[in-house]
Amino acid sequence: MTKLITVDKAKAEIKRLQYYVDLVESYETDTLDRAIIKEYAITNSIEKVTKSLNVGREYATEVIKRRGTDELHKMMRSGYMLKTRPNRNR
Repeated sequence: MTKLITVDKAKAEIKRLQYYVDLVESYETDTLDRAIIKEYAITNSIEKVTKSLNVGREYATEVIKRRGTDELHKMMRSGYMLKTRPNRNR
């Protein structure tokens, strides 16, 4: 069953998602690090990033975990840290 929301909340969510899509699609991948960030934003998977870009898992996670240098990097780092929190607290 879908959760009901107001039209105003739906419009705000559409704006937020459209901003994210535009940010990812316009992200320049002039370096390997930026390519890793963009690929992670698209797939949300370190495994897929490593296969797609032929880089090591350690390097890809290191790039994502670095302090964000731009808005997309900051968003990906924040999401990655939230996603991996249960594994880091063991």
